[in-house]
Amino acid sequence: MLSHHTTDCIVIGGGVIGLAVARALRRDGLRVTLFERNTQPGGEASWAAAGMLAPQAEADAPGVLFSLCAASRALYPAFADELRAETGIDIELRTEGTLLLAFTDEEVQHLVEKRAWQTGAGLRAEPLTPFEAREREPRLSETIRGALHLPDDWQVDNRRLTQALVASTFRAGVDIHCDAGDIQPIIEKGRIRGVTALGKTWHAPLVVNAAGSWAARMSPELLRLPPASVRPIHGQMLSLHMQPPDLLRHVVRSARAYLVPRRDGRLIVGATVEDVGFTKQVTAGGVARLLAGTIEAVPLLADMPLGETWNGLRPLAEDDLPILGETDVTGLFCATGHYRNGILLTPITATLMADLVANRTPSLDPLPFSPLRFSKDMNQAHS
Repeated sequence: MLSHHTTDCIVIGGGVIGLAVARALRRDGLRVTLFERNTQPGGEASWAAAGMLAPQAEADAPGVLFSLCAASRALYPAFADELRAETGIDIELRTEGTLLLAFTDEEVQHLVEKRAWQTGAGLRAEPLTPFEAREREPRLSETIRGALHLPDDWQVDNRRLTQALVASTFRAGVDIHCDAGDIQPIIEKGRIRGVTALGKTWHAPLVVNAAGSWAARMSPELLRLPPASVRPIHGQMLSLHMQPPDLLRHVVRSARAYLVPRRDGRLIVGATVEDVGFTKQVTAGGVARLLAGTIEAVPLLADMPLGETWNGLRPLAEDDLPILGETDVTGLFCATGHYRNGILLTPITATLMADLVANRTPSLDPLPFSPLRFSKDMNQAHS
């Protein structure tokens, strides 16, 4: 016979999204229970990320996703300050900006077009000649054809962010349970009533599925969408030890690699994009492609010691937009599908989900991200 527990809200998934949502709900006064499938929170995409806060670098055109990402970036200074005050952990928000590099005429034209729509939208995007780019970063390759400086595309240390969110949720009294891989919803008369997990029944009128790439795999009923609606995209990454430790200051990006310098002298290099299901492995070819892109951008890095290699899975929704909001089951919410922007979208997702759960009017229209946008597929999947 299953033992029974009662709580106000259950969050499924202990990455940065689930942790931040749990933190926000706890700050609203709810009793929150969080389940994580691994032995500790934050060990999947959150730990594997690079920590770039780069809506301008990522976007090729304005739209609802770009607006969401830009709004979340604006929240980060206060978010970082709050986490430091709560936990003593500095997530190392760095505001030197990002340099986008072009090596071909086509890439130069792409930067011209990116600058045109972004400056037209009132954003800062500064074109640089190759000489001007090397004034900002003297070790850049002599073969670059042009560059674009995005001073408002920042970075944080994603691993420190993860640690800060774990510490914050613990201290706030969120009840965290790990090794919870088999979670089943309890749905009665169109309402969520709780879940079964770890051999127990947990009663709650609110459940938030923030399980990332596993959001649909655990139980399709927890996403209320066909399993293919969210799929994992594999990414390989590596680090180098910069000598000297401040060899690069800006985030440097090309079409083939991005380079993210950390204060401790590590240089994070990423990332491959591989649609291979849940397969996770670091391959010789993946590392070779990343190193080739790295050396193309900064030839001196060929002489730097190789540090860590790792990989992760990023959750991609079928229409490339996050899935945020209430499903067709009352009280069952989703917060997944963030793909390459999970770190960037952490604060806005937490704020948006807390507003939706509390039935407050959000500062940003959540409708484009609603799970109900897949209603046709949903009806077929649950008919």
